[in-house]
Amino acid sequence: MSGTDGSTVSRRTVLYGTTGILSTGAVTTHGPVELVSTVRATEHVPDRIVCVGSEDGTLYGIDVDTGEAVWTMPEPEDAIASSPTAVDGTVYVGSEDGTLYAVDATDGSTNGSVDESVAWTFDVESGPIVSSPTVVAGTVYVGTGSGAIVAVDRTTGEQRWRFDGTDARVDGAPAVIDDTVYVGSEAGTLFALETADGDVRWDTHLGDTITSSPTVRDGTLYVGSFDEQAYAIAVDDGSIDWSTDLGDVVFASPTVVEETVYIGTAGFGVGLHALDTGTGERRWTADGPAGVASSPTVHDGVVYVGSVDGRVYAIDPEAGTTVWETTDLASQVTSSPTVADGTLYVGSTDGSIHAVDVDTGAERWRFDDPEGEVFSSPTVVDIAGDGHGIGSRAELGTLGHHHVWAGVPFEGGSGSEEGSEDHDDREDDSENAGAVAGSPPDDGSGLSTLELLGVAGGAGVSAFAAYRFFGSDSGGPATGSNRGVDDPAERVTDDVGGGTDDESTPGADRRSEATPPTDTAEPEQPTVEGSTEDGAAIEGSTGERSATVGPATERVASENSAADRLVAAIGPLTSAEPIETGGPPTTYAVTDDRIGGSDGRGDGNDGRVLALPAGDAEVGESFEQVATDWGSVSHYEGTVTVYDSGTEPFPWVLTDPAHENPTLAEQLTDPPDSVVDRISPVVDAAEAMSQASRYTVRHYYLSPERVRVANTADGPLGVVDDWGVSAVPEYSDRGTRGSSPYTAPEQLPGSEDPLWRGKPDTYALGALAYHAATGEPPAAERPAKPSETADVPTALDRPIIRALDPDPDERHGSVGGFARALRLAAFD
Repeated sequence: MSGTDGSTVSRRTVLYGTTGILSTGAVTTHGPVELVSTVRATEHVPDRIVCVGSEDGTLYGIDVDTGEAVWTMPEPEDAIASSPTAVDGTVYVGSEDGTLYAVDATDGSTNGSVDESVAWTFDVESGPIVSSPTVVAGTVYVGTGSGAIVAVDRTTGEQRWRFDGTDARVDGAPAVIDDTVYVGSEAGTLFALETADGDVRWDTHLGDTITSSPTVRDGTLYVGSFDEQAYAIAVDDGSIDWSTDLGDVVFASPTVVEETVYIGTAGFGVGLHALDTGTGERRWTADGPAGVASSPTVHDGVVYVGSVDGRVYAIDPEAGTTVWETTDLASQVTSSPTVADGTLYVGSTDGSIHAVDVDTGAERWRFDDPEGEVFSSPTVVDIAGDGHGIGSRAELGTLGHHHVWAGVPFEGGSGSEEGSEDHDDREDDSENAGAVAGSPPDDGSGLSTLELLGVAGGAGVSAFAAYRFFGSDSGGPATGSNRGVDDPAERVTDDVGGGTDDESTPGADRRSEATPPTDTAEPEQPTVEGSTEDGAAIEGSTGERSATVGPATERVASENSAADRLVAAIGPLTSAEPIETGGPPTTYAVTDDRIGGSDGRGDGNDGRVLALPAGDAEVGESFEQVATDWGSVSHYEGTVTVYDSGTEPFPWVLTDPAHENPTLAEQLTDPPDSVVDRISPVVDAAEAMSQASRYTVRHYYLSPERVRVANTADGPLGVVDDWGVSAVPEYSDRGTRGSSPYTAPEQLPGSEDPLWRGKPDTYALGALAYHAATGEPPAAERPAKPSETADVPTALDRPIIRALDPDPDERHGSVGGFARALRLAAFD
């Protein structure tokens, strides 16, 4: 962590005093939940704190002046990607454990131990909460992973009403204006609901998934969509005033100041756009920020935004030029910044919260206690004042902050001249109606964008795949870290959205349209792997030749082979050799221009294709959906990277050359002596699947054969492979699985138990951990403790046996909860 002078100091181990113990009680359906307090707090109470959540499942309260932790609340059993909202000394935030928390801003407790502050927890029983809560007039409104919109009493934590009609998960924060709640869903529908009872006033279907939170101003709602459009919607009837083509996917919320809409897109080099509020005409597209997944904030005539290139940019709102940019803060900044008292606060994917000088971009301090990525957007809480959230994001009403609507004025904090908004509905201007065509300028990078892999089944919140490879610079195993060039202008990310809820809805398909390089050099005449010079199959080969591109794109292999059909259909693919045909699926070793090579993103272009040369249309559609979901989370370390997928000439998915690494099953045939080395790949797999669960992407078919082990300088690295594509031909009902040591009871054919919150994956991970610890998979429904059958620490018993409980409700609350428990048991 860095101190106030910007110097780096080591992580601290702080002895915290427990501020109070809550009484334990049973979890009530759709109501407040009492929990045992696990809050850790210091005695120091600053005037203001920065409140932010992390993927490590902890909510942090940080001193704005020193960057030191004031309190931490590690109660959630899963990640906190939701952005906190603070009102009257209470911080409201959702977690992916499906709980809405009301936390005392002074000490982080959930029991209101300080004064008479409001504090409670509420189990929405509707999957994870990524949506940021909106607090208006005594009610908390929040979306859920099951697609429900829930209204909860701010003081008591009791449910007021619930709307279950969105048909897809809701990640965006609701916008509440007067007596209407506006919210979008991943099914691509925008809803206007009555604040009193949740009844639908109107609904409007847009072109694709909506994860963007709506912003309402002067009778118009502004929102972005995965169909690459920015929309202006009339709030009275849901009609579209205008739409503008931004040229790339919109994940985050627009910010509206005066007559300009500021909105980000996922494409690199064209990440931030300024549009006219009345017509949608493009005023400028900033050439500084790369892909933007965070919501811009505006303060004192400057637009601030985070980028997937790992930097924060200050942009001139008139010209779109860069005023300053930070040095690299992390690999990506997808948290939305907020500005208060001359300091910008933002989270990053390296697990840090940064405080940056708004005038120079210099870092004032860095808080790096979180052990997970920070997607949550920081909220500055004025503890010494009225206990409300302050700063530019609160004043502009983005990501859950709509206090002005509730009659709570903001006068302290940033002093932003843009902080005041006029909320009178304006009359519809018919001259401004209609679509406005717009095309983003060429970014001039000369690099082809790997398009969003697709949104089949509904997409999760923003995901950006960085290029990762198993091969290192020397051809040996890599450490799993992202590799790329140093120049930010040449940094390329694979924009991936997606995620499938257990009850998903189909979305649009956006497969890559990249073209092969235009190098005019004549390559040497290729030889055909797996065949003799006269074309006969080599003894011991599969008999299906590889397809290789020669001069003038001549295909040397048989035109009728499946491998040749792949090469013919996928432009950048230059060779394909079947190496495993006993599937399904068939595995091909391939070369592809998008995997490293000439563009500077890696040293080689070898990869792998998993494909189904035979199969009906329904199987193909399921395969593509699973491949898309896999791609949406493949940017995480611990997951095999997906570069592209498609259905022509048959279903296929292009990945890293994972086949070059042994499977966990192979490693366990001659396991390392160290129990840590045996368990470590399982911990890696659990953490990767915990990140995937953030997008409600499940594996369901995990086994030792579907975890690869890369031997790195730091020891064995477990990498999750396949993600269920191999099971598609056998199981039409995704999640159903035949009996095996890694199959959860609720997955068996005929089971009526729901596959909820990734519980089957928790079971499979527990079985893998048991196998790695003891040398054998669990052979009984309730197996003996690992320490009773092998010489392993007793600390491993509890997390593993709990994961293997036949009752899903008795297992860990989430995959993330198991991952953290197993890591602590194995390494601490």
